[in-house]
Amino acid sequence: MMESWMRLKRIKTKDRKSLWVFLTIMFCFPIARSQNTSWSLTDSIRLSWENEPTISAGLDSRHSYLRGKSINIFGLRVGADFKKTAAFVGLYTTAFQSVSNDNYEYVYLSGIGEYRWFKNYRWFITQTLQLGVGNASLTLVKPDGTKDFQDLMIIPVETGVNTTYRIWKYVGLSAGVGARFSLTPGSYFSSSYYTFGVALYTDEISKTLSRLKRKKN
Repeated sequence: MMESWMRLKRIKTKDRKSLWVFLTIMFCFPIARSQNTSWSLTDSIRLSWENEPTISAGLDSRHSYLRGKSINIFGLRVGADFKKTAAFVGLYTTAFQSVSNDNYEYVYLSGIGEYRWFKNYRWFITQTLQLGVGNASLTLVKPDGTKDFQDLMIIPVETGVNTTYRIWKYVGLSAGVGARFSLTPGSYFSSSYYTFGVALYTDEISKTLSRLKRKKN
């Protein structure tokens, strides 16, 4: 017990903030969403797996702040969509230089679980939980000008909530917030993140193109 407490105390202040954001999103949002409802989350997930899955793929980039800089983490994910839930494998990477000329490169694979809390014609609210493993290559400049090269295995744990609003039949606006907590000390990878972008409703586009093709024939 004492060893666990000492390890917690050694977590950097910024990492502790990311951890608290992570825990808040992870636990508070599901609790608030399930108030005054009688359904079971585990039953909802289990029943969704009885649906016929469809293949889903897309970009999954997010913006974050690391070492005092605003950076973009490029992501690509592919997996199976069960309507109420989805499971993906994602590849993420970023590289940047800090204001002190230190260089940071990160690349990792992540297993992703997604749950759809709410959906109607206009609104779509989801939550993701990710566990990844990858590599961090750090080049740190010492006060005397020499460089310290480090290669670390990183284990990032992430969760986030994303909301999409349909502004037209085929197009919507998407935004989300989340937190990433690195289980590897000294990797400088724990941080909150945010996302925004344009969502395309490919199912509606496909239906419209099919109708137009039938009319043409």
